[in-house]
Amino acid sequence: MTEFEQFDGETDEPLEVDLATLRQKNLGRLPKNLALHVLDDNFPECTIWRDGSELVIQIEEHIYTKYWEHKFHGRVFADAMVRAILRLGSEGYPVGNPEIDCDDDVHIFIRWQLTLATGLGSEAVIKGIEASFDQVWRRANSILQNSDSVLILGKDNGAALEKLKKISSTLEQRGYYTYIIREQPDRLGESLIQKVLRYALSSKFIVVENSEPSGHLYELPHVAKLAECVTVVLQEEGTGATWMFEDAFFKHRNLKRFSYRTDNLEAVLIGATEWAEKFFRDFGEFQAQSLPWLRKGTE
Repeated sequence: MTEFEQFDGETDEPLEVDLATLRQKNLGRLPKNLALHVLDDNFPECTIWRDGSELVIQIEEHIYTKYWEHKFHGRVFADAMVRAILRLGSEGYPVGNPEIDCDDDVHIFIRWQLTLATGLGSEAVIKGIEASFDQVWRRANSILQNSDSVLILGKDNGAALEKLKKISSTLEQRGYYTYIIREQPDRLGESLIQKVLRYALSSKFIVVENSEPSGHLYELPHVAKLAECVTVVLQEEGTGATWMFEDAFFKHRNLKRFSYRTDNLEAVLIGATEWAEKFFRDFGEFQAQSLPWLRKGTE
């Protein structure tokens, strides 16, 4: 009898195993009707089952806020973990389907799925689970420690506002915090451009919808030229708010225009996001190599 033959019928409950037992299993032979629930003090809690040629691993993190010592509140960190999973998934990592289970403010459960090939040995699967858990934690910390938000500018009324909300929704699905400036609260004593700059300087990059004239024509030079923010300009084919920025697209490397049609806005936006992320990384690498106080390996 093989290690799984006794489970040849339907099973309602997963089989509980510890890490040592998991190491001994040939997960490529895991029956479709059987799931393994891994419980071990030194390993992320998870449930493993087979779906065709893939292993699906649901990883679970339990935040017990009564003993939570992180600088950010447990629920805030849980939300950041969800965004981290979405970001990692959009970057090609085999993770997805994040969810939060929170019936009260004391116990918060975050779950997500990792998919791996059934041909991997148990040791490789274990390392993959550990790596996924660590990646999500590190990215969640990065999201909270470093700005990972996007400011969205453009005409913000009528049908144009719905377009900004569509842009916002697409970015949110990829794990970004987004701000449409009109929807953010005003502060007495703060001018409009001060408000825009406050959000711009706390954002990783900016998206400007430039198909129709609006207040962004005044805001764009401040955020892209004065504040030197990484700025994506989206413009529907056959339209344009002004010719006044045409030379800026050539002169300023942190500013780039992307043309779209009504049927491919989401795809173009994803490509624009990838450009902004790459620009951000490349500039950081340039600084690390070129500036003595930021050079890698210097104290």
